[in-house]
Amino acid sequence: MIMGLGTDICPAARWARLIDRYGDKALLRVLPPDEAELLLGGNHQRLPERMAGRWALREAFGKALGVGLDGWDWRGLRFHDGVLAAEGGLAELLSNRGILRLHGSVSHDGGMAFAVVILES
Repeated sequence: MIMGLGTDICPAARWARLIDRYGDKALLRVLPPDEAELLLGGNHQRLPERMAGRWALREAFGKALGVGLDGWDWRGLRFHDGVLAAEGGLAELLSNRGILRLHGSVSHDGGMAFAVVILES
């Protein structure tokens, strides 16, 4: 049963400015260290759009959960090879709410990133 659905869009230009200003710290504030390393090790020209996608996923997840960006650890949400997963305290929060499966997808086009998240029991 679907427990939540969220969508979000994010401009890559916002992340280009944040990366220029704060460097790697911008990524580490949002992503777990190994996911940040994965993005930093890839094509640097695509880094802003890829981070915009990761941010849009977090916004969409918060909307699906019904709490926005408050009350959960952004770094507990992971997206790798098209698979969305929760770990640590976030996984416990989802379990307590009866949410067993996460689905997420990200697209990039025209300087924008779009994400959708579905939470299932």
